[in-house]
Amino acid sequence: MGLEARQNQLFATCVACFTRTFKLLIFLNLVFIPVLVLSFFGAAYIVRRQLQENAEQQVLENSRVMMQTARASRLYTTKQIAPLLDHEQSRVDKANNNVFQILDMQLPAALQKAIDGVPRPKDKQVIENVRQQIIDGVREAPRDLPGLEFSPQSIPFYASTENFNYFRNQYPDYSYKEAALNPTDLRDRTVDWEADVVNIFRNDPGRTEVTGHRETPDGASLYFCAPIRVDDASCLTCHSTPETAPVEMVKIYGTANGFGWKLNDVIGAQIVSIPAKLADASAERAVKAILLWLGGILGFVLIAANILGLLFFGRSSSR
Repeated sequence: MGLEARQNQLFATCVACFTRTFKLLIFLNLVFIPVLVLSFFGAAYIVRRQLQENAEQQVLENSRVMMQTARASRLYTTKQIAPLLDHEQSRVDKANNNVFQILDMQLPAALQKAIDGVPRPKDKQVIENVRQQIIDGVREAPRDLPGLEFSPQSIPFYASTENFNYFRNQYPDYSYKEAALNPTDLRDRTVDWEADVVNIFRNDPGRTEVTGHRETPDGASLYFCAPIRVDDASCLTCHSTPETAPVEMVKIYGTANGFGWKLNDVIGAQIVSIPAKLADASAERAVKAILLWLGGILGFVLIAANILGLLFFGRSSSR
């Protein structure tokens, strides 16, 4: 066999070897690439779902912390601010009573003692007339004492809501409401879905929180709720009957709302609302980062598999 014939035979053998190797690589890729694609999209679905759940749980956990802060504000108002105001009012009432005792008892007694010490009857009569005028003037003077002063800042509903409004300066996406079925201030009245939440707590006294999704004009929203109970007897001073409520409070809010509460009753719910897009955006950023890395790894695996396949099939074909 001539040199040219051997060269042609060797070339044909190489071409046949390359063709078989190429076909095997094509077959490998036809099997391997769909597996990688399915794995990528399967992992993307699982990762997206898990990260979405984690993002929502993180947002709800933040809401739980915010609600605990609002509860602390309520407790501080009930345990420290309200008693302090009551103590100051008691001091004012005591001072007024002391003044009236001086005017009604000590002043007439002092004047009478002075009259008794006057020796001349004519002078005594003049002083007696003056004494009587003073006593009559004191008795006829108005004695309307100021009623128990009402400060909205001492009410837990008001204090916690206003406190959260300051908090929203840093976290504007979060909203907070203390929604009640029968509030004193109508801004706290429940709307339809809020009333449903309150009734869940009323029907299940052992329940401590409710979470969920709802649709709003601005898109989907997450909410986290906890019950508001009348857990302190001091609340009934303002909310049992109009007759026991501070006069100034009744003047401001009237007698139609915020009364008839009973100790240990669930009268409302603390509600923190957050746009669902807040959790979605956080999850989306994490998903993109993870899928970018996952795509890179799978691409590297595909290239490595082709190189190994080329070496393996090429060696097998050359034998």
